[in-house]
Amino acid sequence: MGRRNQVYRRNSRSRYSRYGRDNHLVRNIIIISVSAVLALAVAGVLIWYFVFYQPAQTSQNNVSSTVSSVTESMQSTESTVSQQTNTNSYEMLYPDMYVPQVEKIGAAEGEKSVYLTFNNAPSAQTEKILNVLEQQDVKATFFIYCNENTDEYLKESIQKIHDKGHTVGVLTNTYDYQTIYASVENYLADFAKVFDLITEATGEKPTVFRFAGGSVNGYNQATIKDIVKEMERRGFTYHDWSLDSGDSNQWATGQQIYDTTVKGILNSGKSVVLMDNNSSATLEQLPGIIQKSKENGYEFKAMDATTKPFTMALPE
Repeated sequence: MGRRNQVYRRNSRSRYSRYGRDNHLVRNIIIISVSAVLALAVAGVLIWYFVFYQPAQTSQNNVSSTVSSVTESMQSTESTVSQQTNTNSYEMLYPDMYVPQVEKIGAAEGEKSVYLTFNNAPSAQTEKILNVLEQQDVKATFFIYCNENTDEYLKESIQKIHDKGHTVGVLTNTYDYQTIYASVENYLADFAKVFDLITEATGEKPTVFRFAGGSVNGYNQATIKDIVKEMERRGFTYHDWSLDSGDSNQWATGQQIYDTTVKGILNSGKSVVLMDNNSSATLEQLPGIIQKSKENGYEFKAMDATTKPFTMALPE
């Protein structure tokens, strides 16, 4: 009986031991199988990524890059068109009506200078004014008014002014203020007629000009800033005046013109004097005005492209 129990226990231990080994083997097989499946799954994902997804993504990137380039090109084109659109049409007018941009030189400290300027030249009186200036050894500036006139006499008079060493500048072709100041285009058209006449008569392009009625008047408030900008873009310099002789007033006497002009000159270091080429009273007083100024140390000059202009404050 005791021996049978011992055999039974031994057999039971052997059976349980074999069962444990079998379970362990099954567990290992399951782990290996699951690992293999996972490995295959990972491999499949990697294969799909490199074979299918990445080329598609690269293609998409290329498309995006192309679209971006096209967009940038379109934006650049739009910008160019916009710049061309913003260019004022009058800038394309009169392609030969340009002069070089030059640096302006102001009066030196303590300098005493006088710029005599004659509006509405030439006229029948111009020859007499030129004679006085030559006798006094003085140079001046004449601003030309054509009055729709382009005949040979006018050209000869302009050439004579130039040949005497004086400066010839543009004033106006017509005093129809409402027309010439209606737009930049209108002003350029008026300016071009005088510009061409002076260039033909002297062989040189005029570089200085004066606005008819001055840069600030009752007719150009809406257009003057654009006109000035365009004229300066083309290289021209405009000059107003610091001293009005008063000779445009038909009631002014010779003595009044003398007193006004001399007093104004002596009270300033630099004077830009406005005179009328047609005034007989000015012609009469001109020698005395020049002599009195010289006695007080003043030098007379003609304007050129480098002369720093005296200009009025433009309207806001």
